[in-house]
Amino acid sequence: MISLEAIADSPCFISLPHFWGNEIWGGLEAREVYFNTNDDRRLHSFYIDVEPISGQTVREARRFQFNFRIERNMQFPQIVSSQERCEVPTADFSKNGYGCFMFFPVWWVSEERHIDSSKALRLKAEVLEIPERLFYTTLYGTAVAVALVVFGAIPWYCTNQKEASFRKRIYID
Repeated sequence: MISLEAIADSPCFISLPHFWGNEIWGGLEAREVYFNTNDDRRLHSFYIDVEPISGQTVREARRFQFNFRIERNMQFPQIVSSQERCEVPTADFSKNGYGCFMFFPVWWVSEERHIDSSKALRLKAEVLEIPERLFYTTLYGTAVAVALVVFGAIPWYCTNQKEASFRKRIYID
């Protein structure tokens, strides 16, 4: 989770939906399982798929949720802690806040974008088919070059044969 306290001036945090990945990445914020973690990771993650040749974004998903840290107090006496143990509230603020607290998801955002079929076809024609076109252009160019050499060699050979037979004749004056 990323703290937005400096920007928002409140205990606001941003994370992946359902606190996905916090425990995997070493976050101590969500030690208990809040939701079913057997869900598909692609449905709860932030990703960008980039086509490596052109660098164009083919598919992207921006998913995150906003959370508030709520501490146990007179308004929220029944807070279930997100920690393994709940420390006794103190007057000193520490990494655990002032004592027992939990992160409460307020809302989450899911923005997905894929390129449409016309852009995909244009990308395929303009970028991905270049090696294939280059191969066929080289192949046809080589075939034309061989044909020109053969058609140029035939008259040369015929001319040399006639000249050689002409020189073999004996002329008497």
